[in-house]
Amino acid sequence: MISYRILHRSAFTFFLCFIGTVLHSQPPKSSDEYIAKAGKTFISEDEFVRRFELLPGFGRHRANQLEGAKAELLYSMIAEKLLAEEASARGLDKDSTFDRAFYEIRKMLSRDELYREEISQKVHVTNEEVSKGIARALRQLLVSFIYFRKEEDARFVRAQMKRSNDFESLHIDSSFSVLRDTATVIWGDADPAIERTTYSMKENEISEVVPAAGGYYILKLKGVQRNNFYASMQPNILHDRVQEMIRLRKEKERLEEFIKEVLSNKVGYSVARTLSALADIFSTSCGESNDTIISFTPEIVPQIALKCKPFLGDTLAVAGDSAWSLENVLNRFSSKGFTLRCGKTASIFHQLNIEMEVLVRQELLSEEALRRGLDHVPAISKRLDLWRQYYLALLMKDFVKRSVSVNDAEIYSYLETKGKMPRVPRVQIRELRTAGLDEMKLALDQLEKGVSLDNVIRHWSIDSAARMNGGISDFFPITEHQPIGELAWEMEVGQRFGPFSIPEGTYYFELLAKKTETAPGDTSATSEKQEARAELLRMKQKRTLDIYLSQAAEQRGYAIYEEKFRKISVSPIPMMTFRKLGFGGRMFEVPFVEKQIDWLSVEPPGNKILP
Repeated sequence: MISYRILHRSAFTFFLCFIGTVLHSQPPKSSDEYIAKAGKTFISEDEFVRRFELLPGFGRHRANQLEGAKAELLYSMIAEKLLAEEASARGLDKDSTFDRAFYEIRKMLSRDELYREEISQKVHVTNEEVSKGIARALRQLLVSFIYFRKEEDARFVRAQMKRSNDFESLHIDSSFSVLRDTATVIWGDADPAIERTTYSMKENEISEVVPAAGGYYILKLKGVQRNNFYASMQPNILHDRVQEMIRLRKEKERLEEFIKEVLSNKVGYSVARTLSALADIFSTSCGESNDTIISFTPEIVPQIALKCKPFLGDTLAVAGDSAWSLENVLNRFSSKGFTLRCGKTASIFHQLNIEMEVLVRQELLSEEALRRGLDHVPAISKRLDLWRQYYLALLMKDFVKRSVSVNDAEIYSYLETKGKMPRVPRVQIRELRTAGLDEMKLALDQLEKGVSLDNVIRHWSIDSAARMNGGISDFFPITEHQPIGELAWEMEVGQRFGPFSIPEGTYYFELLAKKTETAPGDTSATSEKQEARAELLRMKQKRTLDIYLSQAAEQRGYAIYEEKFRKISVSPIPMMTFRKLGFGGRMFEVPFVEKQIDWLSVEPPGNKILP
């Protein structure tokens, strides 16, 4: 897993105000330690700790605010579980939107489990292998080599070498495509075939022809040196490093063997005709630029689809029993955050073809995993249930929000009220937005190496305007650009937050300034009305959701097992954590928890606000 440190914001103090039922008795006996209950859903200590420590959060660095942060998260989780139960009761778990989102999660986690069962669990590293690896790691080898493109050339030249001196003295005809050079072979870094050969050779010995790295080598061992990097390690660290390297190599060998075995009777390919047409479209769009990156974001995909309209329904790929249209693939690119570097048509075709090969292979492996029922493995079922509740809660929030509307009378009344109150605070930020998690990781790696944020944005942002101005925004109301507006207002100038993902992309930003006066130029009646409509709608939606939650809590009930909850020990350092999946890909380790605590202070009305 890859983790990113999240910087803190100003503290938020929240006291345990147990409006629900606080239970001093013990929860049901189980292998899980339960700390709370929402409706019929129990919240385990394991889920709470994982979602507390593997997600970003503010105010956790101060010991006196840690309990408040714990309570804030627990009540927000209770709200999520209540909404999920409401969604199930309304049949939203049969909604096509839910089916698509949850099916993708099932495929990813099942594929990850397939890797664990077929690759990780079938690879074993013996003590003898580790000992041999350590002995080799402590030495680095100086070698001379002759590289050939063709195997027959390499074997012909090797047959002429009878003695050690022949390696240097033998004249090789210029008609052969060869390269002579020297290199240092370090255990763990070299091509495995070259490494295996050289570490078994004696000094001044000449190897047979070694196929490696897309060519053919004749090697001669010139000398042996101490490897100071490995020699400086503590014995236990060296042991673990060598063991992990051996495991990775054996997993790669097992992976290639398994892929060949499991995909041998499966159908998967991309359609060259449609792929070529798509490559032509991108080549024309790129023009003369070879440095531009096209990111498949939710905003850009409709524009691409419009250009591809004549063949949007054509089949682009086949994966098992499924045929993917070009439109389907564009949406898959968007979900993955795929990026394409501009270039000539052949280069673009090559990039698209490689990506299609990855997607088709992952799809076939996912189908194989589901065919084996790996989504029903207890550990996977447990994780899937967590994601199921998360997606159902999102659907229920959307259902509630869509029930809210704003009319002109309300807008004008709100505008009149606003005239008697301070203006909505505004913030200015420097924002980095990438297409997905992989690009954000690469961008933040550059930031860690000392590259300034504005330069990182100029290179990695998928927003063309941000690339031009270093990601600096205009001042905007904190009620807009959610959740960034509210997050920024609670931060101090100069602080940074992220990464986090919303449908528009993956974000990381820095707060540059705050102010409460009206933004310059925002004086027209139309602008005021549009701004008021957006603000009022957001507030009405939030209020409606809080009321709905308070009613759901009263009807379904919730409880906190206080003694167990208070004993939970958590780290004060929040992290955004991703899981690297078997056979490629990544996902958030746990679902994001949106702060949702205002419903606690709402007195539920007698009449239902939704039918």
